[in-house]
Amino acid sequence: MLGFFIFAVAFVTVLTLVVRLAGLRVRAELPDTNALMLTGIFVALVFAGWWFLTHGATIEQRVLSPLILPSPLEVLQAFPRLHLEQALVRSALKSFERVSIGFSLAAIVAVPLGVYMASFPPVAAFFRPLALVGAYVPIVVFIPLTLAWFGLNETQKIGFLFIGCFVALLPMVFKIISDVPRAFVDVAVTKGASQWQLVSQVLFPVAQADIWESLRAVYGVGWGWIILAEVVNAQQGLGYLISISERRGHTASIFAIIIVIVVIAVACDRLWRLGGRLLFPYKYI
Repeated sequence: MLGFFIFAVAFVTVLTLVVRLAGLRVRAELPDTNALMLTGIFVALVFAGWWFLTHGATIEQRVLSPLILPSPLEVLQAFPRLHLEQALVRSALKSFERVSIGFSLAAIVAVPLGVYMASFPPVAAFFRPLALVGAYVPIVVFIPLTLAWFGLNETQKIGFLFIGCFVALLPMVFKIISDVPRAFVDVAVTKGASQWQLVSQVLFPVAQADIWESLRAVYGVGWGWIILAEVVNAQQGLGYLISISERRGHTASIFAIIIVIVVIAVACDRLWRLGGRLLFPYKYI
């Protein structure tokens, strides 16, 4: 613990010195080329440190054992084995299916409920405990609960992802609708808008671009929970492959699967962003 504390303090100290000495300006515009260059430098430093800690012809010559941190080459070599022996692509598709179904079910319920809660105080008062669950109850608690409710089948995994996405999305939608300026409602009321029109033609249209961004964020979080969803009695899925690799001591395979999860999540995030640009171009002007 002391080592982590020292590292944290040293990291913040060095970062503060860099910011001060570099004379960085608050919220200054950064050209895209400079942003890409800085990102590339960070990635290069990470890979350089990774190579330094894992290079060596024998285990004795390495700073870290392959059981702790495999080398980049060992991680690359794990991909063919995962594909040929453990159906990596099929498991990735299964995980994608589970995340998408659980997220879709959560969005179908959480978005309308969040809109109604932010629009009508009695609805908010009635359902407020649901919003508190997402704020204070750790998501891991729902693993034994969903096992008790749904058993060891596919429904348990979808149910867990549904709950996880729902408790994350509901307060986000509630806040977005609540933050719509009162002036929009007042103007619509003076024009004779009904209560339903205030919701369907004022509050939701004004907030829909931000709701889309919330959906995008929660879908990405769903990929972070897929490992928990597939940790028990799964026959396919990326979480299942991680569990198998952990029991067999294949640390390189674990890293390879994590890379697959990150790549899929980033690709989906780019698609969500593209969809936002097409649906709400005014948001990106």
